[in-house]
Amino acid sequence: MKKSYRLFSRYIFSDTLPLEGRILNLVILFGIIAAIFYSIARAVKEETPVFLIITLSIIIVAVTLLILSNKFRLYSMMSRLAVLLVCHILLPLLSFFVGGIDSGMPAYFVMSIVLIFLVLNGIECMINVALNMIIISFCYYFQYKHPGLIKPFDAEILRIADHLQITFTAGLFIGFVIKFQNSIYITEKRKADAASRAKADFLANVSHEIRTPLNAIIGLGELELRKKNDAETLSNLEKMYNSGQILLSIINDILDISKIESGKFELVPVDYNLPSLINDTVIINIVRIGSKPLSFKLKVNETLPTSLHGDELRIRQILNNILSNAFKYTRQGEVELFVDWENMSGQDKENCILIFTVRDTGMGIKPEDLEKLFSDYNQVNTQSNRNIEGTGLGLSITKQLVEMMNGSIVVQSEYGRGSTFTVRIQQKTVNSNPLGKKIVENLEKFKYAATRREMTNNLSYVQLPYARVLVVDDINTNLDVARGMLMPYGLGIDCVNSGRQAIERIKSGSIKYDAIFMDHMMPGMDGIEAVRIIREEIATDYAKNVPIIALTANALVGNDEMFLGLGFHDFISKPIDIKKLDNIVQKWIRNPEKEKSRAFKKDGTVPEGKNNPPVSLTDIDIEGLDIQEGLKRFANREESYKRILKSFDANMPALLDKIRSWIPVNAALLDGEDAERGKEGKEAALSEYTITIHGIKGSCYGIGAQKAGKMAEDLETASHRGDLDYIRVNTVDFIEKTESLMAEIRQKVNF
Repeated sequence: MKKSYRLFSRYIFSDTLPLEGRILNLVILFGIIAAIFYSIARAVKEETPVFLIITLSIIIVAVTLLILSNKFRLYSMMSRLAVLLVCHILLPLLSFFVGGIDSGMPAYFVMSIVLIFLVLNGIECMINVALNMIIISFCYYFQYKHPGLIKPFDAEILRIADHLQITFTAGLFIGFVIKFQNSIYITEKRKADAASRAKADFLANVSHEIRTPLNAIIGLGELELRKKNDAETLSNLEKMYNSGQILLSIINDILDISKIESGKFELVPVDYNLPSLINDTVIINIVRIGSKPLSFKLKVNETLPTSLHGDELRIRQILNNILSNAFKYTRQGEVELFVDWENMSGQDKENCILIFTVRDTGMGIKPEDLEKLFSDYNQVNTQSNRNIEGTGLGLSITKQLVEMMNGSIVVQSEYGRGSTFTVRIQQKTVNSNPLGKKIVENLEKFKYAATRREMTNNLSYVQLPYARVLVVDDINTNLDVARGMLMPYGLGIDCVNSGRQAIERIKSGSIKYDAIFMDHMMPGMDGIEAVRIIREEIATDYAKNVPIIALTANALVGNDEMFLGLGFHDFISKPIDIKKLDNIVQKWIRNPEKEKSRAFKKDGTVPEGKNNPPVSLTDIDIEGLDIQEGLKRFANREESYKRILKSFDANMPALLDKIRSWIPVNAALLDGEDAERGKEGKEAALSEYTITIHGIKGSCYGIGAQKAGKMAEDLETASHRGDLDYIRVNTVDFIEKTESLMAEIRQKVNF
């Protein structure tokens, strides 16, 4: 019985069938069962052969429709045939032989209308419902005019039995339909929830793939900006760097889209520099002018506050959207940006209104299009604008963001003459000092970036001999990379390989570290669990308050919130950016009070590269190893970099052997023949592989082995998504290329 039910469910109501197919199968099966029982009941009463022929025809038609629809997937065609034969022909014909409107036929007529609504859609459904109602009306009219042609019941008890029978049948039919629809709703909801979770997982995993090349573009651009270049090269580099930053912010928006869809999107206010925001957004947009006969003017109020508090990323997004639209839709003439502000009325002196006004001489907007301007996925005048790129989401998102900031956006436009967009956003004043004439002149002449670059070009290392830090990572090379990047600060550095070792250090209390750098993803006990134990179980004043900074390769929007909520003070992405690391050191480790009691230089710093001897490694060429980048990561200290390369050479073989042996140990799993281990066994095996290749990836990127790091990153991504075929095909190739790299390092570098 159970086997028959499983077969029945598999072929008739399987989730693999389209919804219209499952509904059609339900209706047909119920019709077959009802017709069979009705025929048996009538046969017992010795009904006429004509009645039995009609009901038998209904059964044969229903069975034929069921077989053909499921064999050839012709659900739409069979639905139309079912309506035609059963609702419009056989049921009306049957009414003449079973008592007409005095029998249970009215209920069958009701079910025929319900059936049409179930299996047909749109105008086709409405036409067939109307036709069926006309046919039913004709049946009633015919019985009214010719009652003698309708076969009556032989006894009152038979009429009552017939009504009782159809009442049960109709009730069960409608009840089954409702239950079936509820079942479909629950099933589809589960699928939607699973798809949503899968999307979130995908976005988290794919962030590696997206951010890695972007980090290279931004990082290399920043390094090139520090060099002495001609004015044109510097201008191009500045545009490249800013383009990378804008693209990174857009990608972060995409990665954060699940929050927007779920209604959990939140603003993240920070202190920001207003001139930088204006400059960066303008620079990235003026490249849109291209070869068009178009001029751009920037007007900035000199009295604007220097620093404000608000969601800088979203304000950039707002300004970028309205400014980019002006450039895209203006073929000639001019575009102007006015940046102004107003004090809040009353006693509120901490807040102000930031005002952006963008005016263009473009094609303008038709009056009838103004209402749909801020609609999702909508571009006005698409015929004229078909060659202009865009998703149609920009202004819709802009309006939502502005309203979230208690602001407003207003558009004035005259078709054929241009448009003016005005955005007003409430912000908090951080530094009320006005921009002043000099900064405004630099902004309006597009020279602010050069001035800012001169001020930030030289990174200096503050000396912290009084400080001591603990670095926690399961990969020795990663520890050496972190140690090498922290050494220029002159502080004490201890390293351990696991969260448990870090816990023991904190628990013993023999050393009070000024900060702990904790790897996020480690085997056994990850960084999150280690921090939880330090904060909640050791729970001394020191354990609760020591700054802990997460080291993570999973640089996803929202990670800052996640880590801060789990006991970390801050986080830094791998590969470690030297400026970000310097910000971390300045913020969490430097202690001005301790510096007062020690003998320092007047400025307390050692300029970058002061004691760096000429680096002979620059004369070496190793395929797959960016030596220049590696040296820069360690302040051009050759001996520090050599120690890292030596550590890489010493520690990497064991890690490569681990993933090399993983292949034969899990051969049955890779071949799809290990059914005994099941899903949990597969996940455990992949977890072991993921953790190992994740550590290898960090080590490769840490020494500047970009190609090997990218290969490891691809393998890690494949492991996350369970792509066993990719792992089997590419792991051996990765091992061979990494071992070749190590052999060349040993040959050419004098440890």
